[in-house]
Amino acid sequence: MSAHPVRRSLERDVLPYIATARQLRRQWFYRVHVIFGYTTDFVAALTAVGVTAPLLALLSSPASTSDAAPAPTLPMVLGSVPQWLYFPTLFILIAWIVLRVAFNREEGQKRAVLAKSCAQMLREAEASLPATLSQPNPMPGITELLEKKIRPTVDRNIQENAWPWLPFADNIDAEVSQQLAALCSRYEAEWAPVEAPAGRNIA
Repeated sequence: MSAHPVRRSLERDVLPYIATARQLRRQWFYRVHVIFGYTTDFVAALTAVGVTAPLLALLSSPASTSDAAPAPTLPMVLGSVPQWLYFPTLFILIAWIVLRVAFNREEGQKRAVLAKSCAQMLREAEASLPATLSQPNPMPGITELLEKKIRPTVDRNIQENAWPWLPFADNIDAEVSQQLAALCSRYEAEWAPVEAPAGRNIA
């Protein structure tokens, strides 16, 4: 007996996109973006309570170089720390500068923002599946979900290098199978059977 078209569409398209989108938050540019964000918030909190230092100001300066205020200099930063922290601080600053340069050169900020938006969009698509799959004929809803929400979002992220897979991640098979089994066990009995051209049921 052939698989129901809804089941095939879930297995081949919808669920692989959703499972792959969950891995966007593991990409290096997304994680670095989060680090920069937390650093900025941390320094803002310290500033609010009157604790500031050139080192914190340097680490919190955004990835772009369009600030009106002059950035702290390396001698200013190193001169503000105790002597016994000089070399650890120097190492941290060099590593941080290398990270920021790589982040800028690879358009990390743009890619991270797009990846975050994409992950949220596909999470919303996943949240809409129960309402769609509970219909006797879910295929129109599945097709609309793919063509109007999932694929356009993913295609834009591919163009901007924020979706590093073509089109799916390699290690999602078990996750897709598990989610497919759960969805089908709950909703498949409600789907209307699909007839073959000769009038023979194929589901």
